[in-house]
Amino acid sequence: MKFTRTKKLIFANNKGGVGKTTLAFNIAVSLARQGYKIALIDLDPQCNLTRLAMGEEYYAKTLFSESEKTIYDVLRGVIEGGGDIDLATQFLPVKADPNLLLLKGHINLSAYEGLLINAYGQAAAGQKIGYFQTSAIDRFLREKGLSEQIDIFIIDTSPSLGLLNQIILLGADYFIVPMMPDAFSVQGIENLGVVYEQWKASWRNTAKALSGDTETKFVLAGDPLFVGYIVNSYNVYGKQPIVDHRAWMEKIPNKVRISLSEKHCRNGLVEESWKKPLQIIQDYGRIPSKCQELGKAIFDLDPSMIDEQHQGTKENIEKSKEEFSNLSQAIQKVLESY
Repeated sequence: MKFTRTKKLIFANNKGGVGKTTLAFNIAVSLARQGYKIALIDLDPQCNLTRLAMGEEYYAKTLFSESEKTIYDVLRGVIEGGGDIDLATQFLPVKADPNLLLLKGHINLSAYEGLLINAYGQAAAGQKIGYFQTSAIDRFLREKGLSEQIDIFIIDTSPSLGLLNQIILLGADYFIVPMMPDAFSVQGIENLGVVYEQWKASWRNTAKALSGDTETKFVLAGDPLFVGYIVNSYNVYGKQPIVDHRAWMEKIPNKVRISLSEKHCRNGLVEESWKKPLQIIQDYGRIPSKCQELGKAIFDLDPSMIDEQHQGTKENIEKSKEEFSNLSQAIQKVLESY
């Protein structure tokens, strides 16, 4: 284990389609190649990360497998009552790298969100049952992180600003915001900045303030650090972003500064997190969809598996190696420093 404690990192944006799941998976593979033990945690009821990590064929065969447990199995005792988290649930190996593991998602995770409607209110009133239920995912990750010697949990979430994602965020150590170079992504980061600030303040002023003698492990820390942003899927012309994308890229840093860095950073990371993205990732065309089918990282794909008429495939795959190597190093630097 490379860190003194396991780090919990989430990828979040309330705008869908920004490549959040694809980025999370590729970054996880890249960090695993650097010797970090990584566990992917699929906390999106759509289960896209699970499908990507396992590959389409394997995922289809095991979708309703009783032998391979999911996040729902972890939470079943809490959701159905009369029990607690299932620490016997094992992570699955991911074929992309020996250092990479997965906790499968499940469509019924939405049932836990239903439970949280009462649980959050009870925690906010200082009632112990509320802390017990809201901390379930966080307690599982901390216990398994220690017992399995996990360096980093990389957590994928849905675009929702509902209670499930609120609890996930309040239990995280860090969050990264992927975005596209467009107006909707800018709106998305403005929404995140305001809502996340409200979530943190509400938890701090109620649940944490009233926790009293409740054990620390049941009370979510509630103060995740904004690590930075990733500009994803820019289009290239003449080896640089097209004019429209360049225009949005110029606007994004100041929006990030106001909405995320000044609200959710601290110390030297405030300026560092907005002045430039952790990485700019170009649009790789059909390559990501092939990766989803095979359960491979973009930089591991064999160019021959893409239609030969798709121009620039080999060059794009080579470019992706550089981009994801730089991105994983930037994330690693922050996680080691903060």
